Amino acid sequence: MSPRESRLGLVLAAALALVAVGVVLGAFTRFDQFFIDHFMPWLVPGDKGSGGTGGLWKPFQLHTPNGQKILDVLTYPCSVLISGLIVVIAAIVLWPQLGPVAALAPAGAWLVGNAIEVFLKSTVVRPPVYGWVEHQRVHVVTYDDSFASGHMLRGIIVAYTVTLVWRGASPVIWVWAALVAPALVITSAHTPSDVIGGALIGFLVILPVHAIVKQARGERGLG
Repeated sequence: MSPRESRLGLVLAAALALVAVGVVLGAFTRFDQFFIDHFMPWLVPGDKGSGGTGGLWKPFQLHTPNGQKILDVLTYPCSVLISGLIVVIAAIVLWPQLGPVAALAPAGAWLVGNAIEVFLKSTVVRPPVYGWVEHQRVHVVTYDDSFASGHMLRGIIVAYTVTLVWRGASPVIWVWAALVAPALVITSAHTPSDVIGGALIGFLVILPVHAIVKQARGERGLG
């Protein structure tokens, strides 16, 4: 990576560490609670409050409200299954153009990003946040260890990977990635601090990928 990219990587890593510490210390609690109170119409405390309403093979359950179904479809490419398929297909397409290292770099970022997510979810525990059940405040236990958002980080990786295969899709795909953030909050999949953390991880892991791809393209005269 260039010195500029290295500095940016350090900034992103430091920002991620600060946000993670802030979540543990409660610096984001009031911020997250505000969004829980005002922007999560489908949150059911005690139910599967984190992670969306779908599963590995489908974006939503049949009983999911229609508005939430639309947002779940929007975020479904960020799921482990679909995002994993995207980076694998991209590696196959890019291999003849860029060589094995650059072609596999997005898949490497996907693996590292998911590993960071698992590590943070096993170590970062936030102070309690609350939802409403029959006019009573109820602790939303699923948000205790929901930092950081795997869907958000995979959304960043998916967006970047798609632009490597199809440069013309860049404006649209990055608009989609930006819309994933509020969709994850509105569907009660994650708190805003989770989404911020996921975005930081996503950009952090694609930074070296960008450097590898840029070098490969330069060596092959692809620009």
